[in-house]
Amino acid sequence: MAPAAWKGSDLHYQTNAQDVARTAGKTDPFPAVDQPCEDAADTPLSVALKKTEKPVKYWEYQCHALCCLLVGGGHVKSGEVRRAIEYLPPAAFQRCTYYEKWANAVAVTSIERGTISQKDLDEALGGSHATPEVLYKPGDYVRVKVEDSSVRYRKPHLRTPGYLFGVVGRIDAPCIGYVEEPDIDAFHWVEGPMQPTYRITFYQKDLWEGYQGTDNDTLEIEIWQSWLLPSNEEEFKHQQANRAKLEITNGHKHDHGDHVHDERMEIEQKAVDAEGDDAERSRLTKALVKCHIDKGVIKAEDLTAMIEELESYGSRGLGARMIARAWSDPKYKALMLKDGASAAAELGIEADGWPANGGVTEPNGQLAGVLLKVVEDTPEVYNLLVCTLCSCYPISILGMAPSWYKARSYRARSVRDPRGVLKDFGTTVPEGVAIQICDSNADTRFIKIPLRPAGTEGWTEDQLQALVTRDAVIGVRHPKTVEEFNKEGGVFHPKSEGYKGKFIYQ
Repeated sequence: MAPAAWKGSDLHYQTNAQDVARTAGKTDPFPAVDQPCEDAADTPLSVALKKTEKPVKYWEYQCHALCCLLVGGGHVKSGEVRRAIEYLPPAAFQRCTYYEKWANAVAVTSIERGTISQKDLDEALGGSHATPEVLYKPGDYVRVKVEDSSVRYRKPHLRTPGYLFGVVGRIDAPCIGYVEEPDIDAFHWVEGPMQPTYRITFYQKDLWEGYQGTDNDTLEIEIWQSWLLPSNEEEFKHQQANRAKLEITNGHKHDHGDHVHDERMEIEQKAVDAEGDDAERSRLTKALVKCHIDKGVIKAEDLTAMIEELESYGSRGLGARMIARAWSDPKYKALMLKDGASAAAELGIEADGWPANGGVTEPNGQLAGVLLKVVEDTPEVYNLLVCTLCSCYPISILGMAPSWYKARSYRARSVRDPRGVLKDFGTTVPEGVAIQICDSNADTRFIKIPLRPAGTEGWTEDQLQALVTRDAVIGVRHPKTVEEFNKEGGVFHPKSEGYKGKFIYQ
């Protein structure tokens, strides 16, 4: 009786499509209920905006750099990584942060390709193959875990029914013995320990909304220890006291006047909130780094160099240089709009992954590489950039993507309610100006040329760069005005003169 939402490779794209549909006409549709991390997929835009300048953690740089090296080295294709993210089980996709999804995808694809083995990864994670001790006794209360992709890095073979996820039950008999865990037994290359198994009692009214039987009707089932978390009588009594609010659906809250049914996902989330801090979130990434270095797939020095490159992009002002030149040189602007990569190269901004000539290779006319597409604001059209599917973003030019750009609320709402999103950023676009959404995909990265601020006649390119912000190039804010610049102190900071670098995957 597993949840109907398990639909394999359609899951991620289906989730995004539903997000877009359900947000029409709403200001901020994703309430921050027990969010495990501020940059999780469901972080509401109002929360994500407060974390705009949240520093990227070192393990997140490690994850990004590892993916760059694996894709750049031909050890995995970017499409494989995206597909692996789509395969994440619904509960894991809901609670994992952006880079946790990446780490899971790298684990899946590396094992599939034989780059590393499941045994390699298990050992790096420090998993024990010893038979675990019996943790629970008669009278103990336990909570069933939610579905979790960390059980196995391929889609797990689940033998714990989904209707029990997050529910507290009671053990009424001693451990009935040891069995081979089906999650592990389903993969022939994995060896794991035998697991203690328990017969657990659940009350039917704790499971099913509108159950018509008595308060004492129960369900008994055998579950192995790796799927159980310790609970207590207080949690059990709280669960029973709130029976009327339980709702076993993947849908929304229902207001019945005197009470509101809690989403099952909210209930499940409470069960995992205490399961790990940031050290736990970084554990898989660090294990993957160790495995790939030990196997000789990547070098430690290459990983360090890639992290340093990622860290430096935001301070180089490459996008600002291009925009400032376009504002002051009509011929350069025309080149940018025709061929973004060639325009970047003219300023010394070279990256192997940005093909020139619009990405067209001769003589067959096929596309190659990731395209850098430049669009221009006019008095009649205002551009807003987004990637609804997977947060594609021109890191090589603009630096690491901000948290709000990756938040599902921004991605979903931008295409349906762009003026509402802009309002959240404090940006107003006149009603008479059309808004054009530029939605990236796996083959295109956008930047835009905003309208040049008034009062900048005679300014040099270095001076103009001071008015160009990352948010202005994305479109969520206007460039700084001369008045704003002067109020901030009016100091010009020279920007980079270009670099020779690598295309950065995102």
